[in-house]
Amino acid sequence: MPINEKFEMVRHAFECGRPSHAYLIKGAVRGTGMEMATRILQYLFCTATETTKPCGICTACIKVQAKTEVDITWIYPEKKSRVISVENIRENLLPVIGKSAFGTGWKAGVIVGADRLNVASSNAFLKTLEEPPANTVFLLLSEAPQQLLPTILSRCQKIDLDELRELDEPWLSRVLETLSFDLYKSPLQRLAMANNLYSILCDIKQHVESLVKEESANENVDESKEVFDAKISARYREFRSDFIMILMRWMRDLMILCAGGSDSLIHNKEYALVLKKRAAKLDLYRAIINIKAVEELYTHLNDRNMPEESTLVFAIDRIQHGV
Repeated sequence: MPINEKFEMVRHAFECGRPSHAYLIKGAVRGTGMEMATRILQYLFCTATETTKPCGICTACIKVQAKTEVDITWIYPEKKSRVISVENIRENLLPVIGKSAFGTGWKAGVIVGADRLNVASSNAFLKTLEEPPANTVFLLLSEAPQQLLPTILSRCQKIDLDELRELDEPWLSRVLETLSFDLYKSPLQRLAMANNLYSILCDIKQHVESLVKEESANENVDESKEVFDAKISARYREFRSDFIMILMRWMRDLMILCAGGSDSLIHNKEYALVLKKRAAKLDLYRAIINIKAVEELYTHLNDRNMPEESTLVFAIDRIQHGV
């Protein structure tokens, strides 16, 4: 579902008087996730009267975009620890949310990287989430919502934007070409496949480093190496998640075809012939195991911070490629 349609669902809920008091937005916190959060907030605070909200050009919409709207509180992980501490929640979010709004009547709290909440900060936030003040909405942005407490997850309406994300070119084409190559029958050939994918990740990391350096130079800020490295790590994790999503979509396409689904249901339609040929040599059980292998790859890289090269080799060797 396109991002516009997902936003319209949220808008409709507010217009019907049945909004959720908390939305968990799964997506790139600097990409589609932040875009969705901004549009929801602009809708709530927009002051336009003769056009469809949000107008995007009124003072309120501009303040939301610039993150200067006083009735919106933004919470980020601390720069050094990359954790959202209980002090951050208690001192910067809860007291502000509990006060009356200055403007339209709405107040909002946005937790960017909500999976960085630890147990103490999660429990502190949970008390307010269970009994939120009137006309208050919370937006939780996360790329790894499975790391949130189940009690928080159960109280949020989930907006999954991962299906909308796509790795940039030329890496997208390189990954798909690697996956579609049919000489990966032997262990040595599968090792070559893993090495090809790892080289793509290395190129992406170099691109991210250049990107962050350019952004820091444009912002003209003096920051420590620790903060600079943290920025690179956070941005790279976003790209790597998109990289893994390509593998997941490929394996999902194979599963769909193994289950007898039509070509219209697959994501990589330009590779339909290759996928159908591969699926003919797989059974549904094996296709499901392949998906689990990619899920474990994501966990090992993102949650356990295991070495990329060896982890890729292990994952690719487990997968049945249908060649």
